[in-house]
Amino acid sequence: MKEKDAGAWLTLSTSYYPAAVGSPLALLDDAYMLLERAHGVVHMMRGAIQLSPCVDMRSLALAMQAVETLMEMSAGSTEAAHVRFEQIGDSWITGH
Repeated sequence: MKEKDAGAWLTLSTSYYPAAVGSPLALLDDAYMLLERAHGVVHMMRGAIQLSPCVDMRSLALAMQAVETLMEMSAGSTEAAHVRFEQIGDSWITGH
């Protein structure tokens, strides 16, 4: 995988950026959703491996890459939320 570009939160073939607008809480919601999807892929892989006497290693590798990508995107969204929380300080709690 390539190094992260300045401002990018994931670089594979392209760069993925968190939305410029939106609250840090929305970014955390996105991060949670991405982790849920990664969990779903793992659950599907586990079921397929248990049911199949032979494992297609290429498919398994691709599924693991999908989980890795979703986890990296979730971490990037969480990182961006953290930065935005620091930028706005405690005002997000008080609503000011």
